[in-house]
Amino acid sequence: MKTIAALRQDLDVSRGLGDIIEVLKTAAIIQFRSFQLKEKPNELFFEELNSCMDILAPLQANHTYFCERKELPSTILIVTSDEGFLGELNTLLINAGMDQRRSKNDEIVVLGERGAKYIEDMNLSYKFFPGFTDEINHEELESIRNYLLKNYLEKYGRIIIVYPKFISLTAQKIEVLPFLPYEGKEGKDAQKKPLTIVDEGLLIEPYPKKVIEVIFELWAAFKMLEVFWSSKQSEYAARIMHLEGSTQELSSLNQRLALEYFRQVHTLRDRSIREISASKVILDKKK
Repeated sequence: MKTIAALRQDLDVSRGLGDIIEVLKTAAIIQFRSFQLKEKPNELFFEELNSCMDILAPLQANHTYFCERKELPSTILIVTSDEGFLGELNTLLINAGMDQRRSKNDEIVVLGERGAKYIEDMNLSYKFFPGFTDEINHEELESIRNYLLKNYLEKYGRIIIVYPKFISLTAQKIEVLPFLPYEGKEGKDAQKKPLTIVDEGLLIEPYPKKVIEVIFELWAAFKMLEVFWSSKQSEYAARIMHLEGSTQELSSLNQRLALEYFRQVHTLRDRSIREISASKVILDKKK
């Protein structure tokens, strides 16, 4: 059983830690709200890009961007974080990414130091990119996109992106996104639909393949921006909920420590009163 001094010290440490967690939680809430106020990716523009891709896809149905080459290995991009206090979120992301592996030749691409640490512990090789801050760097985004597209065209048959999809402050979903080959808004058979009369009247310059490649690069950048935007919101939300859980656990711990502390103080005082009373009785008898 701990002494009163030890219990008092534990209680002081626990309360101090609770104050620190409250500060961290407040900071996380401010970051989350500040990020939500930033300009979001333009959804209307992205919808137009999707429409262009769905119109042009039948013209180049055999293009590598539209054909899954099952004989080739896959690239799996796992979007994690550089920061802590995320609970089990990074673990769930890594496990979901590992579930997508079809062979030992699949390439693992990790975004964020936390995920990289998990992969290192598994003794697996991987390609690392730093996680994004609340100021999403478009040059870094394009660097990741170019790396993925170059490797896909040269040696991989599909690209899967695993990321935390933001639902609400209290809910995040582990999303497995088939990034390449392009499936279109209506699934894998979208590019196989025959052209309409209006589509057949399109004038495409300089030629369909080049136009598709340029538009696809733009589409890929916007799709990845959408993924990273959702991931960042999920990161902040998961941190807030994890810190809230820690606050509740510390509150329960403080109650137990306080109860034990005051129980021992009461026991000590009760013992002291009994000893004083017994001494007084003995002294009275000697008189």
